[in-house]
Amino acid sequence: MRIITLVKKYFSYVILLLSLFGQTDTAYSQCPTVTNATQSFCDTQSPTIADLQATNNGGGIKWYATASSTTALLSSAALQNGEDYFADDNTGTCGTRQSTVVTIYSAPLADPFQGPCVENLNDATLQDFVAIGNNIQWYSASSGGSPLPLTTVIVNGTIYYASQTNPDTGCETSRRPVRAVVGYVPTPTGDPIQNFCNVSGSPPTVADLVASGNNNWYLNSFSSVPLSLATTLINGHTYYATTIDPPCESTNRFAVLVNVYQPNNAGTNGQKGICADQIASTAPFDLFNELGGTPDNTGVWTGPIATTNGFQGTLDVSTMTLAGSPYVFTYTVSNPSCANATRTVTITINPLPVVTVTSPTVCSNTPATVSTSVNPAGTYTYVWTVPPGVTNPGNVSS
Repeated sequence: MRIITLVKKYFSYVILLLSLFGQTDTAYSQCPTVTNATQSFCDTQSPTIADLQATNNGGGIKWYATASSTTALLSSAALQNGEDYFADDNTGTCGTRQSTVVTIYSAPLADPFQGPCVENLNDATLQDFVAIGNNIQWYSASSGGSPLPLTTVIVNGTIYYASQTNPDTGCETSRRPVRAVVGYVPTPTGDPIQNFCNVSGSPPTVADLVASGNNNWYLNSFSSVPLSLATTLINGHTYYATTIDPPCESTNRFAVLVNVYQPNNAGTNGQKGICADQIASTAPFDLFNELGGTPDNTGVWTGPIATTNGFQGTLDVSTMTLAGSPYVFTYTVSNPSCANATRTVTITINPLPVVTVTSPTVCSNTPATVSTSVNPAGTYTYVWTVPPGVTNPGNVSS
C-alpha cells in the first residue's frame, strides 16, 4: 500500500509540473491577453499586424484573421480598417482567442470643390469649408507646414488640404484636397433710371435692362421667380436685379425705375402763302398750327427768323421779303430714348401778278385773252379795275 501511495503522489507531482511548465506547447501554453478590444491608428502610420497590442503570457503572440483559422498572419501585413483580429500563442492552439477590432483614421470626408457665395471676396474664409472628421485642421500643402487659422481668406481656384486627429491616440491623418470655388456675386450696379422707346412692333423688354454682371431680373424686391427676358417692360415700374454665378446669387437687389416713351411725333409738313402786299397787315401766327397731324407739343422751332412761345412757334412776318422767300422753319421733337422727329413749315411770299390784256379793246360780252407775269398751275380770279365813270364789267376767270 505504501508503494502505491508513493506512486500516486509522484504521478500527481508530474501532472502538476506538466501543467505549470507544459509537457508540450500544444496542450499547456498560456493564451495572450487582449486588454483593448478596439485599437485605432492613423493612415499616415501605415499600421501592420506588428502594431497590434496584446499581453504575452509566456507562450508568445500570433495574430489570426478568424477565431479558428490555422495560418497566422505575417507581422508585416497591413491592417484593414474595420477588421477584427484574433490573438493566440506561438502554437496557435492555446484555446479561445481574444479579439480586437481595428479602426484606421484617414483623411476627413469633404467635397472636392467647395466655396461660399459672397458679395465681398474678403468674406470667404476657411470657416466656410465643410469637412467631416475629428479636430479638422487645414493646410496650404499636402504635407508639412503649419495649420492655417480658420479666419484665413480663401482664394478662388486654390487647393487647400484638411486632416483630422485620431481621438484615441492623437495622431494626425493624411490630408484631403479641396479646391476653392468662390461664387463672387456682388450687388449689381448701373443707372437707377432707365429710359426706353416703345417702337411699334418692337416694345422694350427685360432683356433691354442694363446692370453690371450676369443678372436675374425680378418684378419686385421679394419675388423668387426671375422674369423671362422676353417680358415687356411697364412704364413707371421698378424692376430688381441680382448678380448670378450659378449656383450663387447675390442677396441684395439693384432697383431700376423704367420710363417707356412713345415715339416722337412732329406731325406732317405744312405750308403757308402770304401776298407781298399783305406782309405788313399779317398778324403774328403760330407755326405749330400750320403742321398737319397730331404733333407732340414738346418740340422746338428753328429757322431763319426767331420765334417765340416755345412749341407754338409764334412768328412775326413783318421782316419777310419777296427776295428772301421761301422761309423754311423746322420743328424738332426729342426725348431721351426715341429718335428725333422733324417736320417743316414753309412760308412763301407771293408776288402780285401783272395782268396783260392782248386785245386793245374789251367790250361787254366779248371774249378777251388775259395773261399774268406769274404762271403757277391752278385757277385764278382776276378783278378788273376801270377808270371812274366806266361800268365795271365784273369778274372774269382765266
